[in-house]
Amino acid sequence: MTSLAFVFGLLPLWSASGAGANARRILGTAVVSGTLAATLLGVFFIPALFVLVERLAGRKPPTAGRAVDEAPAPSSDH
Repeated sequence: MTSLAFVFGLLPLWSASGAGANARRILGTAVVSGTLAATLLGVFFIPALFVLVERLAGRKPPTAGRAVDEAPAPSSDH
């Protein structure tokens, strides 16, 4: 949310006109592109990489309803 607010705040810099507009557009393009790339990397790529590594390691990520150290319930196969 903060990253999107930052990008929207940079839109006037990205779409500058008037004296020195070319330099402002170049700077705005670099900052907006970098911020969007970092945001997408942090929101999508890193969690997906975490799930992939956990699955390859043979473990499932902990669920919200169950504690990690909790032992499974004993079965009643008598």
